[in-house]
Amino acid sequence: MTKTQKIVIAIISVIIIGIIYWNTRIQIEYYFLKKHVVFWSENVEIKPSDFKAEANLNSDSNESWFHGLYLKSTNLKDAEVKALFDQNKSWIKDTTDFKELMKMQKLRFDLYESFARKFNKEINKIKYRDDILYSDLEKIGTKIYAELLAVEDSIYKTDLPIEENIDYWRPKINRMLE
Repeated sequence: MTKTQKIVIAIISVIIIGIIYWNTRIQIEYYFLKKHVVFWSENVEIKPSDFKAEANLNSDSNESWFHGLYLKSTNLKDAEVKALFDQNKSWIKDTTDFKELMKMQKLRFDLYESFARKFNKEINKIKYRDDILYSDLEKIGTKIYAELLAVEDSIYKTDLPIEENIDYWRPKINRMLE
């Protein structure tokens, strides 16, 4: 075997290893993420035991929950966005009013799911276009996330009691989920 053939084999081996790593990296990341997040589903219920972060005893708030959007993808064609609740970033001090808190948490989780679906619809519009790059997902995500934060801000910046606020937003968010 010549020196040139050895170099070509070495380069091809590195490329193959790189491709395998890239494709499995997302699966490995997803596997470890699933250990401390709850992905949205229609009947998912968050329990007090799902709040695993250390409570901030200096906070005026009784709870802190972390919802987010996760882009699972190795390329544009298999991109998928999921709404999640991160247990390691969520805490609760007192579970006395847990049922009331969970109504608001569920409302917020459903809001995140509606925007995950919106993001997925936008991905589906472009995933097979040749003029779109994987990096374009960031632009789409930035726009959708800004919209999500604006709605979330509207939910929390109100003088309504929590029950009335939920009653006001629940039908709106249910329509967004349809």
